[in-house]
Amino acid sequence: MTRIISLLMAMLVSMTGCSDTTTEAGQSSPPVSEIETTSPTDNVAEGQDNMENGITLTLKETYEGFQSPTGIAMDNDENLYVSNWSGSTVTKIDADGNHSVFVDGMGSPAGLAFDQSGNLYISDYSKDVIYKVTPDGEKIEFAKGFSTPTGIAFNQAGELLVTNRGSDEIVKVGTSGNVELVADGMKMPVGVVEDLDGNLYVTNYGGGIIKVTADGNTSTISEEFGRPGVGIDISNQNIIFIADNGDGCVRTLAYDGTTDIVVDNIGGCVAVLVYADILYVGSWNGGAVYAYSIETK
Repeated sequence: MTRIISLLMAMLVSMTGCSDTTTEAGQSSPPVSEIETTSPTDNVAEGQDNMENGITLTLKETYEGFQSPTGIAMDNDENLYVSNWSGSTVTKIDADGNHSVFVDGMGSPAGLAFDQSGNLYISDYSKDVIYKVTPDGEKIEFAKGFSTPTGIAFNQAGELLVTNRGSDEIVKVGTSGNVELVADGMKMPVGVVEDLDGNLYVTNYGGGIIKVTADGNTSTISEEFGRPGVGIDISNQNIIFIADNGDGCVRTLAYDGTTDIVVDNIGGCVAVLVYADILYVGSWNGGAVYAYSIETK
């Protein structure tokens, strides 16, 4: 009976998005809900979705077999990489669709990002470190001392932006591994991206999208989200795509703060990547990544 009560309490904390707690396995609570109460089971249409905002998405490919996919990245050879938060690994998918384990022995791999030299950087949510993995698979500890690091992305200066979910901060890591505060006072930040003007957009798991200007001013640009997820990216057409974990969808965000749903019915929508006019969407619940072609009017 005690075991059942403990499990029910853990489930409740996960659903409400409360501050980090320790699970029986000794890990921090996940960056997204393991149990969705507001999102349906994955039911992704295979046809075209013609949106009023002029964006047409067509489902091209479905990749399955992941364990709570949280981060997605693409290397220069167009191999796809997916972090398995619950599986402690990063999966590599080649152009022929073959899956292989690229990195293992991790705690809870979350965010993924490549530098210009083809090195993969991985935020380990439960170990509070950032790993650097060379193209041949050598893993080294790049930087440490974080607080449940989640989404990561490189800025135009080549510095690695890191969301510290546990301390409500955005930090940046230089090439030598030195860490510098960028912005604080967030609400459990889990995703970050920089636009061409040097502004940052941050997804707060605790609610809302924050904009941090190049000169350091912060403001809430949108609250039209059920619960923003880790995934946020900007397309070549300067369109911001954001995973809405709470509402089980992907939204586009306009610079005036308005949003449009472009992909719906993604159970546990968490990861987003835009690469060469393809939108990749990761489903935490379904253990799948969906690839959509993007067409704009």
